[in-house]
Amino acid sequence: MNINGEIVVEVPQEKVWKALNDPDTLKKATPGCQSLEEVAPDRYKANIVLGIPAVKGNYEADMKILEKSAPDQYRLILNAKSTKGFVEGDTIVKLEYQAPRTIIRYNGEAKAGGFIAKAGKPILSGIAKMFVKDFFKKIAKNARTL
Repeated sequence: MNINGEIVVEVPQEKVWKALNDPDTLKKATPGCQSLEEVAPDRYKANIVLGIPAVKGNYEADMKILEKSAPDQYRLILNAKSTKGFVEGDTIVKLEYQAPRTIIRYNGEAKAGGFIAKAGKPILSGIAKMFVKDFFKKIAKNARTL
């Protein structure tokens, strides 16, 4: 499933970059995230609880930030597993500063397997797009307060 979009934030690029790299902001922005622990630089373990029926469950997740080119872009990878299956996401996040605002652009792929995949691509695609858009909206909101 391809997931892409953009969010416009009325703050400088440096603040958005800081939000995208802040563990507390990542925790707040990740839907259902109960805990997020940095296990190495730019590598996190998370516990995520989702309540939407098609993907409902407790997930143990690994999040990695790779290929950083501060303050312009990075690659974000999420791998989450539950007793119902798995969800994987791989996204390139790009920032473009157009004073006085920053545009967050994201383009990536998501996969699901196991029992979760039985929900069907149209349903999973809609859920994935909703989660990703919510994630970046929360990043944008938190960037305003950093």
